[in-house]
Order: sequence, then C-alpha cells, then structure tokens
Amino acid sequence: MSTLEELLDRAAIANVVTGLAHAQDDKDWDALRQLFSDEVLLDLSTHHFGEPPATLPAAELVTLARNTLQGFDCTHHATSNPKVRLSAGEAWCRVHVVAHHHVTADPGVVDHCTMRGYWRLALHKAGERWLITRWAVQRTCPWEGSPDVYALAAQRCPAPS
Repeated sequence: MSTLEELLDRAAIANVVTGLAHAQDDKDWDALRQLFSDEVLLDLSTHHFGEPPATLPAAELVTLARNTLQGFDCTHHATSNPKVRLSAGEAWCRVHVVAHHHVTADPGVVDHCTMRGYWRLALHKAGERWLITRWAVQRTCPWEGSPDVYALAAQRCPAPS
C-alpha cells in the first residue's frame, strides 16, 4: 500500500468515526445506517449493563440506536486519539470516546450520564467506502451521573415497532 493510499484510508476511517458520533447526536438515522456493513457485531458487554455481544443486521442496529437515544433531550459523543491499523482492505480502530446523555428529570433526580472509554471498531473497505463491521463500546471509567437516565429516556419514547 502506498503512503498516499494509506493516508487517504486513515482520513476516510476518521470520517467514519466522526460520522458515528455526529449521526447519533443529530439523530440522523439514515446517516448512521450508511456507516455500517449489512451485519455488525455489536459488543456492549462493558458498557450497557453486561449485554453479551451480538451480530445484528445494520437496520436492526440503527433501530436499537434510535430507540435508545430518541428519548434524550441531548447527547454529545466526543471522540479523539484514533489509533488505526490497516491490512488488505480491513481496518481496526480504537478511539477515545466521552458520551454525555441528558434527559429532563424531576428535581432531585440525576438527569445525566457520562460514559468514558473507547470505541473499538473493525471496518471493511467496500469499493471506496469504509464500513463498520464490529462496534465495541468499552467503558473504562466509572459512570458520571446515573445510567438510570437510559430508563428515563426510554419512558419518553413510544414502544418500539
């Protein structure tokens, strides 16, 4: 792989990571879907209460994201320090992430939750595009606020269809 090609691939992967953060915060579900291969291994085992890794169709993953995030008044996913490894149309990326979630709550109820850790992504190059094939969310620090805000946000959304 030429140095220029490698630099272009690294820039494209950085754009995928940035797109993953922005699509969630913007609640742009079509943009989110465009970032994934047809199936994605989702690993939330260290983040969302020990759920085991599961392979999901991309459309189902987007529905899960929508149903999880739609009830929040705002979210803010900030990524930094991408570490990328490339090999023959495959890539692995670890990026620091700070994800803040806020929902309006009754006085005295904790109204936010912040997760600090990593996203570990596996990607595959399809034509000129890099698509996520694996998304692991690895929480590395204690929660700030309360993860109970996920339940508060879920109560604000209609039941998934």
